[in-house]
Amino acid sequence: MLILEQYGVKLIRLQKEQIEIVRYWRNQSDISNYMEYRNYITPNSQLKWFDSINNNLNYYFIIEFEKKKIGLINAKDYNKKSGFGEGGIFIWDKHYIDSFAAVFSSLCLLNFVFFKLKLSTKSVARILKDNPNAINYNKRIGYKLLPNQENIDNQLYELTYEDYVLHGSKLNEAASLICNGSSELIYSGTICEQNIQEINDLLSNQS
Repeated sequence: MLILEQYGVKLIRLQKEQIEIVRYWRNQSDISNYMEYRNYITPNSQLKWFDSINNNLNYYFIIEFEKKKIGLINAKDYNKKSGFGEGGIFIWDKHYIDSFAAVFSSLCLLNFVFFKLKLSTKSVARILKDNPNAINYNKRIGYKLLPNQENIDNQLYELTYEDYVLHGSKLNEAASLICNGSSELIYSGTICEQNIQEINDLLSNQS
């Protein structure tokens, strides 16, 4: 278990007993239409997917905001040698699609990755080119379209540490003001093999 909290959002690492709620919302057309994989996801395929990502290279979190489970955010395929993984997020609760919840969640996860773990020098994200809302959202954080992606449907964007410091500092400052100065990043959890050693070290130092 790993829990990250900041700006009123709580990111709770995905557990097996929660995968059905994720599957239900992931199968909704207004969400799946903006995903590269759009086929119906069965319970069995969802379980196989969870088994494939329940390890120390993939970090999927249920987003909890105002005591409601509203979406999923992830940093997946971490590669220690290259120093980055791939990020993604979707909000399934329509009441929060246009709220600050998505931005707060992204800041919370990126702050943990870049400033607490201090391992990654960059992050990447794949965004469908016909999803302008997601493109604008990620550009605000600092993601930039990589070269030779213009004619690709599922385009690759990159966020460097330097760009996140530049854009993230402004967003973190604004988030802190919106949340009345409550900007402390809190992390907690259980030391386990599903975490990279650096996360276990952070958790151990809190003991």
